[in-house]
Amino acid sequence: FTGAQLLIPLIIRYTIDETLVGGNASPALLAGAIAMFAAAIIVNYGASWIQDWLVGITGEQVIFDLRSAMYAHLQHVALTFMDKTEVGRMMSRLTGDVNSLQEFLENSVTAFGDLVLLFGIVVIMLTMDFGLGILTLSVVPTLFIVRMIWLPRARVAFRRARETNSTANGALAEGIRAVRTVQSMRREAVNFDLYDEKVQENLGAHLKSAKMAQVMVPIVDTLTGAAMGVVIVVGGLQVLDSTLDVGVMVAFLFYVQRFFDPIRSLTTQYSVMQRAMASG
Repeated sequence: FTGAQLLIPLIIRYTIDETLVGGNASPALLAGAIAMFAAAIIVNYGASWIQDWLVGITGEQVIFDLRSAMYAHLQHVALTFMDKTEVGRMMSRLTGDVNSLQEFLENSVTAFGDLVLLFGIVVIMLTMDFGLGILTLSVVPTLFIVRMIWLPRARVAFRRARETNSTANGALAEGIRAVRTVQSMRREAVNFDLYDEKVQENLGAHLKSAKMAQVMVPIVDTLTGAAMGVVIVVGGLQVLDSTLDVGVMVAFLFYVQRFFDPIRSLTTQYSVMQRAMASG
């Protein structure tokens, strides 16, 4: 799948430089380029479908094994542990936390593919034109500095959201289980206030984690625009001076856009990973 993603801009570059602009332009070469492009699209579609299918099946099987193992483990836990542990908190672990692990398992393969795609794009850009590639990648240090500032704060926010979610779920399950006792003691208002406090805390933690997850998106979009601006200005001048092929500049524009797509995706997946770490 990643190979097809990397190949498509190269085919576009070949189509422009060899079949449209170059001196060897001919209908036969254009037809061959179109056939290569169609083949790459078909491989991309097929590989994407197989990847999603395999990842989904594998994730479900792993979660099935994990649920079975946890249920079997509960049958042998000491009664003292069961007395001291809230049933609601335990149910939150067995349901919500396991679902977070499943989400992480299904996203981890995509994250690995994104890393491979990033490495491949950098190698191809530097190979096509080293100077323009270095200029294009000059915006990356800014991204690393921003991420170094963002990561510690995001890690704390994501963990806090997971912890408060577990507390709220535990309080809900305990309130349902003990509803007869609550009504007999006329504690409805007291219990509601206690639960409302936990839910408000959970809301605040999730809002903060959502802000931390989304703050990187406009930053990455801005850096994408800056990198594309560098390619258009510097690459355009080189094309006018006949020191750079038009197809190379067009391929650079495709690669710049694809370069920041996995970064944006990895930023989103980082929040998934933090939730999974807290759940684990």
